[in-house]
Amino acid sequence: MSLRRMAPRGSLALTAAVATIALLRPAGAGAADRPAEYRVGAGDLLQITVVGETELTGKFRVGPDGAISYPLVGSLAAADRSVADLAQDLAARLAERAPTRSAPLVEVAEYAPVFASGELERPGQYAFRPGMVALELVAVAGGLRRPRLATDSLMLQVIAAEQEVADQRLARVAARVHRARIAAEIARAPFAPDAAALGDPFVPAADLTAIVDNEKALFEVRKTVLAGQQAALRSQGANYDQEIAALRRSIALHEDEIGLLQQEVNTAQGLVEKGLAPLPRLLASKRQLSATRRDALDLDSYLARARQNKLQIEQKIQELGDQQAKDNAGARLDLDLNLARIERKLRAATAALTETGGRLAAGPAQIPEPSFRIARVAGDVYVDLPADEFTRLEPRDILRVDRPEPTPAPARESRATAEAITGR
Repeated sequence: MSLRRMAPRGSLALTAAVATIALLRPAGAGAADRPAEYRVGAGDLLQITVVGETELTGKFRVGPDGAISYPLVGSLAAADRSVADLAQDLAARLAERAPTRSAPLVEVAEYAPVFASGELERPGQYAFRPGMVALELVAVAGGLRRPRLATDSLMLQVIAAEQEVADQRLARVAARVHRARIAAEIARAPFAPDAAALGDPFVPAADLTAIVDNEKALFEVRKTVLAGQQAALRSQGANYDQEIAALRRSIALHEDEIGLLQQEVNTAQGLVEKGLAPLPRLLASKRQLSATRRDALDLDSYLARARQNKLQIEQKIQELGDQQAKDNAGARLDLDLNLARIERKLRAATAALTETGGRLAAGPAQIPEPSFRIARVAGDVYVDLPADEFTRLEPRDILRVDRPEPTPAPARESRATAEAITGR
């Protein structure tokens, strides 16, 4: 109590703060065991309290220039100073301008943040607290990011390679059956594929049956369509045959009629020459003969046209078969090329599956330990410092956590993969 009465009013709060710190300090602790006194830096938020002076009490952010703007004082350098030093300086400046009843109390209300980057789950900006070490910041940032193990990627590659091999095998079987159907159409023979010869032991029997049934159905459809088109053309040809036969009979009748008319003309000609018949009768007979011959010429023209149409029908029937054979020949060439491509893709996919399966069978690699570095403000620049999990951080520090990619183990052939590929 006597200490409080004897102490000057202006230094009461500062004296109490220093005494409290002294009481809280562990007995026998050396300077080397205590963290260094905190130095204010840019970005810190300071709480300055002057009892009884509300206009001088408040929170003040340390600017990038390391200073705060304080009433009555103006710009006050705060960076790289302890709060005790800053409180003494502020008290002296206030005493020169407007003496107060109590000395100002300065404390850090909010520290400048620290930053976490690198192999962390949630890198970013985080609040600093005194005594924070690197491991605490890593924990706040969600911990170390789960490494992308080579086995994870290899497993996906194996699945993709197995699917690619299965797809290529199925495509090869489908191409073989398709080619057999085209060959049957070209040869105009029945389509009866040998499933054992065209199939693949790794293609499910249900898939092979479905492929064969689809090709058989397509074969029958194409055969039916072609037969229907040819039957329609043959029906037209039969109609032309009937027309040709009718025209031939008409021509024969006209020839008989022309013969009779010619006899009539010859008779009339003799009677006119003997004066036994009038000339107009002879002329009428000649006109009738000429008209009948003209009709006979028209019938010949109709007959020639019907024969031409019949030839066109026969040509169309032939062209239908030839066009299908031509299309099938081109399709067979494309299929041969496609089959060659499928074989190459299948060999490549099988090789990739063997290699990837061997690497997967070698087992996972060891996960390397993370490394820590700190970028710390020194004056106007950042300096790079080595660190570990227990290195103390300072406000504005940037903690970088790195971890190399796991090194995969040497590949060896997977027995299961080899059996899946070769069947042995």
